[in-house]
Amino acid sequence: MTLSRKPKIMIWLAGLLLSITLPAWSKEPPKVLTSIKPLQLIAASITEGVTSADVLLPPGASPHSHSLKPSDARKLYEADIIFWVGPDMETFLEKTLSGSKKAVSVPLMQESKLKLLKSSEGKEEVHDHHPGEDDHHHGEYDAHIWLSPNNAIAMAKTMSEKLSKLDPEHKKQYKENFKTFKKEVQTADKRNSTKLTNYHSQPMFVFHDAYGYLQKHYKLNVVDYFTINPEQQPGAKHLTRLQDKLKKAGNSCVFREPQFQPAYIDRIIGGTDASVAVLDPLATDIAVSPDGYIQFMDNLTDNIISCLKK
Repeated sequence: MTLSRKPKIMIWLAGLLLSITLPAWSKEPPKVLTSIKPLQLIAASITEGVTSADVLLPPGASPHSHSLKPSDARKLYEADIIFWVGPDMETFLEKTLSGSKKAVSVPLMQESKLKLLKSSEGKEEVHDHHPGEDDHHHGEYDAHIWLSPNNAIAMAKTMSEKLSKLDPEHKKQYKENFKTFKKEVQTADKRNSTKLTNYHSQPMFVFHDAYGYLQKHYKLNVVDYFTINPEQQPGAKHLTRLQDKLKKAGNSCVFREPQFQPAYIDRIIGGTDASVAVLDPLATDIAVSPDGYIQFMDNLTDNIISCLKK
């Protein structure tokens, strides 16, 4: 038995209407998680128009000493991909992520083409790190990689490539977002370099050993730091030497960090000509947006200048 021509047409029209009115089901964009706020700012540029980037550590929390909470575990469990610096920075994440079966783990320090500086023992040495190299040892290189605009661009490229592989449906958007990010960061970097030109010789002291990339990139005169590890009290001999350097430096600037307010800073700067300001390497007060990283670097630059020009 065959259907007449009219019923066949009605069935075809019904199918056509369904195809027009019903939504086209597609895979949801990946749930993106970053370990710290500066990486979230970079990721927000790459995920713009596709999805959002969440952050694991709460505002102001130090990645050096954070302890995972149940809410952190939930974020890790729900994430499809997590971008983090690496075991040199977020020591609490390495073991946890090694046992994760869902989230794609991307330690950016290992998987991006970066210019790495030696840690405090020898920052004059620069190493071109390429993804896949096995010569990276814990603590050998400075892990504050996001404080270099060039490294930020390299990490953004890695994010774009990893997300494109995980979510090929939005590959074009990730690629375009990276191009935009790269162009805008380079423009901001040139502007900030010009603004800092007259301050290369001005002495400055920072709270902890975190600003090597910023110092080298913008040719800043960072004389010394109060501590290597912000969670540890510096030794008495180091503080005595530091006070002598502050007195010899004359009109200089000491930069605190909002996460730490140790009383010894006030003791050391007493009787010197140093001004005091704040630098926040974790971008605590920067709004998450596609241009958040640029605002972060602009803010660091402006804070440095406002203190050094006094």
